[in-house]
Amino acid sequence: MRIAVSARTLDYPSGGPKEYLIGLVNALLTIGGHELVLYYSRADHLGTFPGATENVLPVRNRLLFDWLALPLALRRARPDVAFFPSSNMPPGIPCPAVVAMLDLGYFHPTLRMYKTADTCYMRRAIRYSARRAERIVAISEHTRRDVLRLTRARPENVSVTPLSCDPIYKRPVSPDAVASFRRDHRLSRDFILYAGNISPRKNLSVLLAAFAKVRGALDCDLAVTGGLAWNQDFEADVARLGLAGRVRRLGHIARDDMPLLYRAASALAFPSRFEGFGLPVLEAQACGTPVVCADATSLPEAAGKGALLVDPTDTEAWAAALARVTTDTALRRTLIAAGRANEAHFTWEKTARLTLAALEAAAGAPGR
Repeated sequence: MRIAVSARTLDYPSGGPKEYLIGLVNALLTIGGHELVLYYSRADHLGTFPGATENVLPVRNRLLFDWLALPLALRRARPDVAFFPSSNMPPGIPCPAVVAMLDLGYFHPTLRMYKTADTCYMRRAIRYSARRAERIVAISEHTRRDVLRLTRARPENVSVTPLSCDPIYKRPVSPDAVASFRRDHRLSRDFILYAGNISPRKNLSVLLAAFAKVRGALDCDLAVTGGLAWNQDFEADVARLGLAGRVRRLGHIARDDMPLLYRAASALAFPSRFEGFGLPVLEAQACGTPVVCADATSLPEAAGKGALLVDPTDTEAWAAALARVTTDTALRRTLIAAGRANEAHFTWEKTARLTLAALEAAAGAPGR
């Protein structure tokens, strides 16, 4: 098959959608047997995937890329099937299509997850995609249930393709490299890590409140990655709780440095109230870092038995969990071993083969 792939998510600085695209495409290329035709919005992405056919549609505006440039390019290229890895596809696609549904947080009735304009656009786009695409792949059972509950997708056309973490998280890392990373980022004290974006759905207000309750008993700081999209809310919580000297803002960490960050951390705390999958959980498990995460949405699927699961709304429970995961040596050993075993069940090869099955089914769907 000739598989066209919309690769605009490579423009993102970091995050799950970008990791998904990179991991899946690399695995598809390793399996081989099909031609992958990728479409970028920027020329500096050329060479990202050796072995693929790479094309640049020099349109930086997201809507112009999706609605105009890409459909025109696909009409000329005439692929057997097109793959859209970011929860929606535009109108005018002239071939069978598969859409990956990453999460349906745009439909959540109470949590602020995305800006208003993005929410309005994506609700319509997701519902259209669920009707139009020949097949849908959901990255967790939780997301599949949301797709079936919130759209008119047919159950037999929606399959689950769980994610995996990049091989960089499984490579050996020297203690000297970890020590150098800590020096470069001025991480002289031990720390609990939150890895991800800063937004209300990530539930950092509960994490900060829990950390404030046990800060006197813990000889460690809280280190937080992520951009500034919801910075005002976060900084207000830090100031209100008197945590200015104990919370470290790391900002964006380069992808190749993330394994060093996980290995430097005493634990990963991931309190998110809504996830489509939860890749940071697997990344930390692969690095041998104990995990505490929310018992919500898709996170129990991702974490398996390799994490301490906590109600995302219970500040007292989170405070107790942070204390346990940093001081209970036996628990730490158990979580590290169970985490590695759980992470090993997820591979990009499995994800790629399940995705190929959906692509083949779409390409052979009647009426196309």
